[in-house]
Amino acid sequence: MAIVSIQRPSQKLNQNDMKKFYLFILVCFLSLNVIAQFQVTLKVIDNEDGALTNKVDDNNETNVFVYAADLDDNKIYDNGDWWYAMYSGETHSPNGELIKANGTWTWQATFSVAAGDYKWNPHMKTLGWNSINNLYNYATENDIFFSVGADGSISGQTTLELPLTPTNINNDYFKNIKVISQDNTISIQNVNPSARIKVYNISGQLMTDQEATGSSISIQVKSKGIYILNIDGYSLKVLTQ
Repeated sequence: MAIVSIQRPSQKLNQNDMKKFYLFILVCFLSLNVIAQFQVTLKVIDNEDGALTNKVDDNNETNVFVYAADLDDNKIYDNGDWWYAMYSGETHSPNGELIKANGTWTWQATFSVAAGDYKWNPHMKTLGWNSINNLYNYATENDIFFSVGADGSISGQTTLELPLTPTNINNDYFKNIKVISQDNTISIQNVNPSARIKVYNISGQLMTDQEATGSSISIQVKSKGIYILNIDGYSLKVLTQ
């Protein structure tokens, strides 16, 4: 009796199809687990042509750097160090940059981050490698916070501008407020009795912070010069003589 050999090409084909199917499932699984990354640029802006953040004879043009991390202190960069330069030329900080334009120095660094909550703390080497907040008192704590949404939208603060208040200067707000400066004294009249009044020096350091107790108030300053008067978030440059 002759023995007939039966071929099963369909079985071999099914095995190949199954391999392709499993490979497809694996690719889909891996793609779903890839975390979307978004670009965030942190900036320290010096509106006094570098005078507030740089010293020609000490770390010239290499003075500002940043610590940045999520709220669990997982850094948003992996450069083998705790800090990241906000200027060009540092090999372990390739995305740092110092931009000079129109009397403004912008120290910045760009990072790729996933959606979440983050904090950053700008430093200066000339402050003993300490936070800029130690000099300019931009907040009650050193950390500045921002968040990145699932769609890449950014909220919070990613820019620190020095001096602290020049972007808020609004002369229109002071049309009905009379400000007189004489003999190291800044006198303010017609102010809201509950207004919050702050005075900064030209470097952005907070000199006084108090609440008005009436429509008139006088504030003593240490020396003659240019100051920034801030009333309820609106500011005006004042020269004492």
